Amino acid sequence: MVNLRNIPGQSALRGVAPKSSPVQEGSLGITIISDTGVSDKINLRTNPDNTVLRQALKRSVGSDLPLDANTFSAAGDRMVIWLGPDEWMIMAENGAAASITAELDTPDAGHVAVTDVSDAIGAITMKGPHVRDVLAKHCGLDFHPEVFKQGMAQQSLLSHAGVTIACLEEDCFLVIGRSSFMPYIVALMQDASIEYGFEYHAA
Repeated sequence: MVNLRNIPGQSALRGVAPKSSPVQEGSLGITIISDTGVSDKINLRTNPDNTVLRQALKRSVGSDLPLDANTFSAAGDRMVIWLGPDEWMIMAENGAAASITAELDTPDAGHVAVTDVSDAIGAITMKGPHVRDVLAKHCGLDFHPEVFKQGMAQQSLLSHAGVTIACLEEDCFLVIGRSSFMPYIVALMQDASIEYGFEYHAA
C-alpha cells in the first residue's frame, strides 16, 4: 500500500509563472502577490462550547478557537479562521495535518468533524500600499482600514470565485480559495493591479 505522506504535494498554482508590471505614474508602490505554496488545511466542525476540543486545539495548533464572527487566531505558521458558528479552518505547515487531525478527532472530544481539505484549497498573500484598492475592484466587502482590520477574516466573492480573505497586517491580506479557482484569482488580481504595478511570486 502506498503511504500518501511520502508523495510530495504540489501547489494549486504550480503552472502559473512569475510575472510583473512596472510601477505606474502616481502609484505609491507595487502590489506583491505571492503563492503560499503547499500547506495543510483542515476543516473543523464542532460546538464552540466543546472545552475538550478547545484544549486539544490549543495543544496542537498553539492558538485558541476564535469565537467572534469573522476573526482568526494565529500562532507561528498556524492559524484558525472562523467560518461560521460551528465551523473553522485550520491552516498549518505542510505535513502537519495528520498529527493535528489525530489530536482533535478523539472519542473524548465528543461531536467533532475534522476533515483534511489541503488538496482542495489554495492560498496567496497580497501586500502593498494599494492592496485594499485592488481587492475592492472585484469584491463587495468594505476594505476601509477602520472596517476590515488586522485579525479579521471574511468569506465573500472575488468576481465569480468564492474566497476567504484574512487581514494579516494593515496592508497585507491572505486570500484562500478552491484550488481550481486559484489561477483565475491570480490572473484577476494581476489585472486589477496593473494601474499600480505588481509582482507575482511563485512558491
